[in-house]
Amino acid sequence: MKKGQIVRVDKEKYLNSINYLSVGHPPYYKGLDYIYEDRGEVLDIRIFETGEYALIAWVGIPTAPAWLPTDMLIKVDNLNYERI
Repeated sequence: MKKGQIVRVDKEKYLNSINYLSVGHPPYYKGLDYIYEDRGEVLDIRIFETGEYALIAWVGIPTAPAWLPTDMLIKVDNLNYERI
């Protein structure tokens, strides 16, 4: 994982993580589907006491970047996709 890498979030890992539980959304909340379907860009990487995290900004989505553990990110080779 490195800065500039294009990623998306592994849905199963995220829904079973403390990160998901900490935001207080109901089970299988649809408002976060963009993190699994759209592509995000790694803006920064840091190692905290709980592990390696990446700051992710989603391309074309008007939302704040988020820190997520790198073990739940899936590397994407390119950004060629069409949003529905």
